[in-house]
Amino acid sequence: MSLPRGVPEPSPACDVPSASRPRPRRFEVAALVGGAAALVVLAGGVLLTQHTPSFYRAAMASADADDGQTAGAARRLVSDVSALQAAFMREGPWEAAFSETDINAWLAADLPRNHAQLLPAVAADPRLRLESGRVEAGVRVGAGRASAVAWLSLEVRLRDPNQLGIVLEDARLGGLPLPRGPLLREIRRRFDQLGMVTAVRRLDGRSVLVVYIPSTHEAAGTSHWLESLAIGNGTIAFSGRTLQGRDRLPTQGSAP
Repeated sequence: MSLPRGVPEPSPACDVPSASRPRPRRFEVAALVGGAAALVVLAGGVLLTQHTPSFYRAAMASADADDGQTAGAARRLVSDVSALQAAFMREGPWEAAFSETDINAWLAADLPRNHAQLLPAVAADPRLRLESGRVEAGVRVGAGRASAVAWLSLEVRLRDPNQLGIVLEDARLGGLPLPRGPLLREIRRRFDQLGMVTAVRRLDGRSVLVVYIPSTHEAAGTSHWLESLAIGNGTIAFSGRTLQGRDRLPTQGSAP
């Protein structure tokens, strides 16, 4: 049956009931939502990695504002360490104190110039802060815009002569938390490489890395004992004594 002249024929779309028109599939919607969420998380992660802790910013600003004092402070630290080493080798008591300023000056000036091999190729500009029984240390990893500051916070105590207790309180890449277990194992491995005896113990609900410093490598030789350690705001001080023969400190802790 033909329509009257002048009346247009209906378009094919008009013949399709509205209820049967194609709609976006659920998995397509879910994919779009998931992709958007992933982008948000990725962007947030990138922003978090760009976070720089305040102690690191302050230490870097101090080095950037160098007016000749950084090199002098680095030389002072080298001189103080040499004096400590000489006293350490003699029988009798010894003590030393180092400032955060001098240590960071050495890290800024002397380390990259004379001891660059001590740092991995991807790491640069290590800095630290000393405060009331704690050490915060940070280092920049990567290069350019792809770099970030990796940092950690350690509680360090002298439990007994030649026995350190170390608690890893926090570890981050920028603002992103890092797993503490693998990092604590890596710190332990580094001490083991230095000839220390180490153990991880659960004390007061926390994992404590206990480090036993060898007093001597000879049965009847000279022994060295670290008897006190004090980390204050901006300073670290310690003292001990060097003994001859078979003398031992009565408070010596036993290694595991």
